[in-house]
Amino acid sequence: MTATASTTTTLPDTPAGVLAALREEQDLRAASEVRSMRLAAHWVDLHPVLDPSDPSACFQSPKTLAGEGSPAIDEFTIPDLATILGQTCDAIGSWLTDVIELRHRLPHLWAGVLSGDITPWRARRVAQTTVDLTPAAAAYVDEQTAWCANRLTPTQLTRLIDHARARHMPDQRAADLAAAADSRHVTFTTDQVSFDGTMHLEADLTIPDALGLAEAVTHGAARLAALGSTDTLDGRRATALGDLARHQLAFGYDDTTTDVADVSGAPRVMPATTQIVLHAHLPADAITDAITDAITGHPVSGLTGFVEQAGGRVLTAEQVRIWCGRPDVQITVRPGLDLHQRLETTGYTPTDRLREHVIARDRTCVFPWCGRNARGCDLDHVTPYDHDVGPDQAQPGPTSTDNLAALCRRHHRLKAQGRWHYAMTAPGEYVWTSPHGHHYLRDHTGSRETQPTTHPPDQ
Repeated sequence: MTATASTTTTLPDTPAGVLAALREEQDLRAASEVRSMRLAAHWVDLHPVLDPSDPSACFQSPKTLAGEGSPAIDEFTIPDLATILGQTCDAIGSWLTDVIELRHRLPHLWAGVLSGDITPWRARRVAQTTVDLTPAAAAYVDEQTAWCANRLTPTQLTRLIDHARARHMPDQRAADLAAAADSRHVTFTTDQVSFDGTMHLEADLTIPDALGLAEAVTHGAARLAALGSTDTLDGRRATALGDLARHQLAFGYDDTTTDVADVSGAPRVMPATTQIVLHAHLPADAITDAITDAITGHPVSGLTGFVEQAGGRVLTAEQVRIWCGRPDVQITVRPGLDLHQRLETTGYTPTDRLREHVIARDRTCVFPWCGRNARGCDLDHVTPYDHDVGPDQAQPGPTSTDNLAALCRRHHRLKAQGRWHYAMTAPGEYVWTSPHGHHYLRDHTGSRETQPTTHPPDQ
């Protein structure tokens, strides 16, 4: 059967019309995907795995695609779907895995998909991260994401999965950490040397070691540039890595030679080379000692923090305690900030305290759906700072926490050019307005369009 082509050949005359048409097409695709997922779930229902005592069971090949507690499916029924849809069995198997996971282990998300409140592909993205979770951990993710699935960024979802593992799968988490330690490696591809005399190197390191190496390479490349090197940045970084092999003192190892001894002749301990800023969302005692429940007396599990330089990945208190015991790693634990406190400074440039406050509050660039780390962003005055205001006049755009927001360079330029506008409606909450009159809310839960609007005339 051949699909009938659309009879609509006339394209919109205006940019606003194109946006409206694209939105309509997207809604149609989403509705079609919902119906396809319902049909797939019904297909699974129509092909239950038979009891082993049934004579017909010998013609089946039961396979559990989704997570623990989900029903098995006869894998011999997958080719029927694959061939009718013109896809591979592996592709259809992955799709069925998402559908089964949603229907049987993530009921809140599944209900949101069927009602049209949750975009199917976003629900499937969550389902793909929960397949190897326990039922309790999957239920936790389901509850936490059902009301904001359309707003979640990949980083936020990854962090939530880490929380679920730490809270509901502490034993598995410990096993994963042990396995991760065994997966560390440094591999030189000595049998494949390029024509220009280079060799490939790859490595998996612990976070402190990787951050320390990255810092050393960055400083080495900067030093080469200062000495007059005309190599590209990548070239200087590669040379700096080679220099580390020739000068191991850059790693901070102890050395007993006379050039690193103090006046008494005792070996001088090199300072820590890795600097990690840890924003710990847990009691300080969790880092220095294990916390016990006041009633049961048992250790409290699931205490987590995150390392900013490691993509915001969640880490357990046990990992942090191990790092604190390393002589080559300096851990800086910063106290929690009152993100509702208003801070202000005179002049245009924010103070360090102001900057840390805004970065901790916004976490990422505040443009809708942008996930760039706030620490690498500009701090933008939402209401522009007026450099011509006299000392006795009120500043319309003060340098304060209620007028500063993190914007990556791309979206800072977009706002500065005046086509997009935004306002802070509450600490960390921003309403953006596009050139065509669309409004978007960005807050700590993510981004979403707030309401349909009447498009202004196209310029």
